[in-house]
Amino acid sequence: MYGFEDKAAFQEAFDIMRCKVHKKTWLDSIYKVKEKWAECYVRDVFSLGVRNTQLSESFNNALKNHLKSDFDIVRFLKNFERTVQEKRRKELDEFESRKKMPRRQMSTPMLVQASQVYTLVIFEAFQSEYERSMAACARVFDGDNKYAIALGSLRDNLSFEDERIVIGDPLNQKASCSCGMFNRTGILCAHGLKVLDLMNIKILPTHYPKEMD
Repeated sequence: MYGFEDKAAFQEAFDIMRCKVHKKTWLDSIYKVKEKWAECYVRDVFSLGVRNTQLSESFNNALKNHLKSDFDIVRFLKNFERTVQEKRRKELDEFESRKKMPRRQMSTPMLVQASQVYTLVIFEAFQSEYERSMAACARVFDGDNKYAIALGSLRDNLSFEDERIVIGDPLNQKASCSCGMFNRTGILCAHGLKVLDLMNIKILPTHYPKEMD
């Protein structure tokens, strides 16, 4: 249910599932907070690509690895402290990784620029989108800077994902994509990067790198 991008399609799928469930109390409670988890509602919310439940789930899973039902309070506190220390160590490791120079797959002007303004983790995500944009096909609508972009995939055979609509603005050097990835993560999607290239924009406009720290 999380992955629906269209609200009407989400509602239709939910109604079908609801008809199959006899006791609907839990399902109805989940539906009431759909704005917090369904992609069609949170797609424009800046979240670095992390769902609002994932951070707590990650910590809870880590804690469960150190806990048992027969632990007394002393053993519980010791294991809780160990979990917190491990989480802090991972955060420090991530902080140190930001100081490392990112490894570029290509030396294009845009990737060189992105490697200088993004942290290592964010740059790697951006570079992945950049590479995907190189396998994209575009259909251009006449007269209104509107594009339909389909990303290609070379696994077994060449295949293409569903098209996304991108509105290009060459004057302001912007590309607004219907996938909403930039609004959620602060990273311009492959669809938008393809349109920037079609508009002969070879470096990342200054309004795109969002503050990640």
